[in-house]
Amino acid sequence: MNKVGTLLIIFISFTQVALAQVTKGIHLQAIARNEKGIIMADKQVALRITILKDSALGAIVYQEIISVTTNVLGLFFVDIGANEKNKIITTGDFENIKWSTSNYYLQFEIDPNNSLLFVTAGIEKMNYVPLALYAEKANTITSQIPIELGGTGVTSTSSLLKLLNMDKVNNTPDTLKPISNAVNIALNEKLKKVDTLSLSNRINQKLNATDTLRLSNRINQKLNFLDTLSLSNRINALNIVPIKKSYALLFDTSKQTTSIATATAIKFNFVQAANKVTIINNTAGNPTKITVTDTGLYQVNFNLQFIKPDINSDEVNVWIRKNNGGYLNTTLTYQIQGSSIKNNINGVYFLELNASDYIELFYSIKNSNSNLTGSLPSTTTPSKPATPSAMLSIQAIN
Repeated sequence: MNKVGTLLIIFISFTQVALAQVTKGIHLQAIARNEKGIIMADKQVALRITILKDSALGAIVYQEIISVTTNVLGLFFVDIGANEKNKIITTGDFENIKWSTSNYYLQFEIDPNNSLLFVTAGIEKMNYVPLALYAEKANTITSQIPIELGGTGVTSTSSLLKLLNMDKVNNTPDTLKPISNAVNIALNEKLKKVDTLSLSNRINQKLNATDTLRLSNRINQKLNFLDTLSLSNRINALNIVPIKKSYALLFDTSKQTTSIATATAIKFNFVQAANKVTIINNTAGNPTKITVTDTGLYQVNFNLQFIKPDINSDEVNVWIRKNNGGYLNTTLTYQIQGSSIKNNINGVYFLELNASDYIELFYSIKNSNSNLTGSLPSTTTPSKPATPSAMLSIQAIN
């Protein structure tokens, strides 16, 4: 029986607020440790960061998934909400969060194997709203504050200028202001025609037509038209085309049952993130066919939770079916326990798929009462989200 449950301990420090011209973000630096407290150095992990509104069980207002690599000290850096490489924003818009109207909680989930199987690492209340997130509103007067309380006593910019006797000030730029005769005379004395003539003669002596002609000839010898044409042809021959990666993360929370010794396709009713991968219904109307757009080598990871209410054990077989036919050598066999124990099983495949191919994840059981069942979220300490009954990720790796 395979189990999923690696825990990372994270130490969080909000060191600054990153403000760019387009996006804002909260800078996070953290140290990753394993369940034994040992620093995880030079390790690539995936993070799922969620901002919840009002409480630790509140609504999700923003969520992102990003892959990071720790350094030799186990340290890594993330700008929450910022536009970063390898980041997937799954829910919400960071810039539309109303920081001043509600309390917010920050939840961290870790995938130590970078396979989109996340483990909750902690959830904390954001007690201090980053000051810079209010910076855009600093030039707007929205209410009148008395002078004795440190305010201006007015509610508009024009009233403030009048209060400070600055409403009559002429803000003409210096470049547009007229100058006096004395200044004109001083400028003429500083630069006369005789001075410019002498300077021109000195420049001509340092750099004449012969010098520029020789320099031009030397440049032409180093780089002529044929050289640039050859370089241009070599660049065009590369035919560089940017490629957008194919991936999908699918899951299901419903209870799925089957009969003894019956091949049954697993349903995935929810798509958390996807690009160039879709899921369509089978002939029974269930979402089971995972279809790819591009030809390539794909990595497929799955995680299933089985529960058997009676005391007997059971044998579960899981395999891949491609285009309505079994994919060779993909059957995996697991033993699960009864007495309502949560049996989490997982596996990984590498599959060669052509454009428009589809795959399905199938399973069968030998004894009755075994079923795919998820777990409800827990409100006890520590609180944690629900466990799906089935989860699958697929991504192109070439």
